[in-house]
Amino acid sequence: MEVSKGLTEDEMNEYSALYRHWSGIPTFLRATHRPDMAETDIGLIGFPYSGGNSIERMQHHGPRAVRNRSCGYRRAHRFLQIDPFETLKISDLGDVPLPHILNPDISTDDAEKFYRKVHEKGIIPITVGGDHSITTPILRAIAGKNSRHKGPIGMIHFDAHADSWGPTAGTKYHAGAAFFIGAEEGLIDPSRTIQIGFHGSVATLEQDDYSHSKFTVTTMADVVDKGIDWVASEVHRVIGSGPTYLSFDLDVLDIAYAPGVADPEVDGMTTREVFSLLNKLRGLDIVGADIACYCPHLDNPAQTTALVCCELMLQFVSHIADFRKARQPVAASTRA
Repeated sequence: MEVSKGLTEDEMNEYSALYRHWSGIPTFLRATHRPDMAETDIGLIGFPYSGGNSIERMQHHGPRAVRNRSCGYRRAHRFLQIDPFETLKISDLGDVPLPHILNPDISTDDAEKFYRKVHEKGIIPITVGGDHSITTPILRAIAGKNSRHKGPIGMIHFDAHADSWGPTAGTKYHAGAAFFIGAEEGLIDPSRTIQIGFHGSVATLEQDDYSHSKFTVTTMADVVDKGIDWVASEVHRVIGSGPTYLSFDLDVLDIAYAPGVADPEVDGMTTREVFSLLNKLRGLDIVGADIACYCPHLDNPAQTTALVCCELMLQFVSHIADFRKARQPVAASTRA
């Protein structure tokens, strides 16, 4: 029975089921759970850790909450016109094992060991945290001279804050240190690093000095005054064609669009601005990504912040699939 052009009733029922986030065993984007990391191109990973944030310490609940809601996001990408699940093998690899979770220094090492296994298998990791200290062990595992990239990689960092500060509160592995550590240890290339969306007041006028001295910085004022097209052109100019990591702190968004975040700031980006910008970043070689600082207990009843996380995950896997599909050699003509 034909119910729509090209679709049978059974096919329509199958597609309708993809929206039912409340049905079945929850995994990220309803991907197959493969803790053995077999048959995987993109690995979706939970990093339930809050030990690096001294202000709000409930981000470890983020991965579970996103898994529950993201089951309704096993979808195709409307703008890129691609179904990433038909293009690449996408798996939920489970959560980062953290046997020493009360010690941030040792937990960083534990997480790095896990991500090294992911990297050695050629898997691109997309991670849901967790506070923003999660980026440090990921970068140590997949970037730098000991990685398959043989050197530092590019970085696109969405955030209200610089997160490029030295040791504080008794450890250097805190939520505001990943981009300082990344640059100092040769994991990210400062000349290929762009930070997007700084806004809000600062603790001191020197707070952003390291970022301004090392990276390309685009503030919320730049987004408003110069527009998304300008920001997109800056990203392409800075990043170029090399391997690149994308780190997304949810507090880059105005709290109206992401109420469930640690360290929220008012007057941030809208979801329309963020996703419009991501759509303009087609063609980048993304070799990893993370979403940080989701606090489910601060979210609203509509789970707005969780929905943003789900859409970001779909965006990331779609961009990676689109890039790799474009790199595939065109089949030779079979005509005589």
